[in-house]
Amino acid sequence: MSGDRFIQATESLCPICLKVLPAEIKQRGDEVLLCRQCPEHGLFEEPIWRGQPDFESWRRPKMPAAGVRSHQEASRGCPYDCGLCPEHGQHPCTILFEITERCNLRCPVCFADSGREENEFKPLAGLIEQMRWIRGQSGEVVLQLSGGEPTLHPDLPALVAEGARLFPAVQLNTNGLKLAENPALARELAEAGLSWVFLQFDGVSDRVFEIIRGRPLLEKKKEALAACAQAGLSVILVPTVAVGVNDDELGELTRLAVNLAPTVRGIHIQPMTSAGRNSLPGAGHRLTLPEVLTRLGEQTRGLINIEQAFPPSCEHERCSFHLRFRRTENGELIPAAGSECCRKTGARPSPPAETAEARTRSVEIILKSWLGAGLSAPSPAQPSGLTIPNIPMMAQPGPPAPDAFDEFLAKTRRETFSITCMAFQDAWTVDLERLRGCCVHIFRPPNRFIPFCACNLTAADGQALYR
Repeated sequence: MSGDRFIQATESLCPICLKVLPAEIKQRGDEVLLCRQCPEHGLFEEPIWRGQPDFESWRRPKMPAAGVRSHQEASRGCPYDCGLCPEHGQHPCTILFEITERCNLRCPVCFADSGREENEFKPLAGLIEQMRWIRGQSGEVVLQLSGGEPTLHPDLPALVAEGARLFPAVQLNTNGLKLAENPALARELAEAGLSWVFLQFDGVSDRVFEIIRGRPLLEKKKEALAACAQAGLSVILVPTVAVGVNDDELGELTRLAVNLAPTVRGIHIQPMTSAGRNSLPGAGHRLTLPEVLTRLGEQTRGLINIEQAFPPSCEHERCSFHLRFRRTENGELIPAAGSECCRKTGARPSPPAETAEARTRSVEIILKSWLGAGLSAPSPAQPSGLTIPNIPMMAQPGPPAPDAFDEFLAKTRRETFSITCMAFQDAWTVDLERLRGCCVHIFRPPNRFIPFCACNLTAADGQALYR
């Protein structure tokens, strides 16, 4: 189209047949488009950036990481040889470990297409063997126990305990229903060494849950939060955000998260993508990073200054934004400094010993994997219209601090609050340059890592590339 400004050349896929195609990134007005033409299925132009901050101001140099281990030969080319193949340019920083395909929900937007009750639980011995292989290949990463719904697995506490022995941080990705029904499970997981909970939490009204999850769940989410607080587990609220469904509740959800600190340590926003079992009407309009920032700025009445959001330091610049704060006792959010990549490249250290030094390294990795750069001082958070009863504001449990430095780390952990957003790719927005720089990988048997967005890629007809 005349008036388009060329930005760069890259590669993408046809969303119909998943064929690799040459692509261009172009500016058209306030939109940045990913454009490619399939000889069989025609032209595809998909917005990947809308509004402010300016696309060019967000860009930064991205150098390939050192010491990336490959487990798959590159024969067909990206994205068909994931495993990782030698073309991949980033070591893992986070590994998703899917311990079951069972789920107690049948969400219309599930990227993993989970929920088949006939699936058998994976045996504990085999899962532990796989976990040890992951540790030997990835080094010190954040291990995310996922699924399906991982709380359904009968051996989850044992898996958390083994994960805590092998990795500096273990995260649980959950819809929270089992934690709500059985608060004792939250205590078991805390005692086993769980680092924090990524709690699916899409909004502050049951209307949102009915659309996105298929049933009203707000009361269950409150009960899950109460169970985590009583167990001393830190929580990150994770909304899947869809245009016209819950993008108008981002401000209220953010204020709720701030008011529930330090149990709730942040909010991690995931704009909906067209992947997996996404049958939600209007799925084709996905929110870009600047659109999420704009909504946050408008709906929090100045709490979020979009001009001071910061791109990631590890994954590709268009993957995420990060905002980091220190929350004072009276609820004020003070901007905090940014962080570097969540792990240095180079030699793979051995599993950490149970020492004060290991605990210190664990805290550092936890903080660096959550948080990015800060922003200007916001006004105090406004009261939320939604209350969560019976949640004592408890810090994460741990051994008594033997010295001032440990006390400082514990205080920092209690006060830290983050707002992040991850813009996952789908078949319409996939950029192979981004894909090759992915640091969030899913373990897939027998023994390989697949970048998150490649693993979940789904063609327009529902055909999956890897799942």
